[in-house]
Amino acid sequence: MGDLKTFMSLTDSEVAKEITAILETNKVPFFLQDTSKDFDVTFANNDAKNAFLIMLHPSDFEKASTVLEQQTPLDYNNIDPQHPLLSFSIDELKDVVKNFDEWHPIDVKLAKHLLSQQNIVVETTEIKKQQTLKELESLKPEKSSTITLLLGYTFCLMGGFAGIGIALFLMTAKRTLPDGTKKYIYTNSDRRHGFYMLLAGAILFIITLLYFEFESYGL
Repeated sequence: MGDLKTFMSLTDSEVAKEITAILETNKVPFFLQDTSKDFDVTFANNDAKNAFLIMLHPSDFEKASTVLEQQTPLDYNNIDPQHPLLSFSIDELKDVVKNFDEWHPIDVKLAKHLLSQQNIVVETTEIKKQQTLKELESLKPEKSSTITLLLGYTFCLMGGFAGIGIALFLMTAKRTLPDGTKKYIYTNSDRRHGFYMLLAGAILFIITLLYFEFESYGL
């Protein structure tokens, strides 16, 4: 895993299966990481956390791109009139091209085609800039919501397992970066809150245990 980097990050499992099938047929080694199976106790419903990451050796990126280019042809004379991209604005089509690693190759080709009909070309420098911005954004830790923190403290103080789950998730949850390494999702402040939740729950548990112990002896 240490030598692998993210080649594509997709939210559609069927598209991920199609892409990996093409890679497998053409003997391009890959690793598919399904982050959608990572349970998020914060219920943030963030698509970025529900991605199918196709990981490759950097040396295979060019080969994989060539293979996908060749084996995902687009018939420009037979485009489905109901295709969603036909209703996209120019800026939205540009986003598809800039974020090519999040879309099916055919969608990217169609977006380029639709832009070209209006004499618009997305320059390579623009694409590289967007990819760099995404990589920098992935390095930033997330800030959990106030509701998540309140629920965590409430459940921990009530002695519930849900509170422990939220606390542990805030403390230990990690995400896979484009270079294949893992990094904590939440800020140091949120991770400390997770620790304080566990601490508060443990203290309350001990106090409750001692209370019932004393009660049993009639003290």
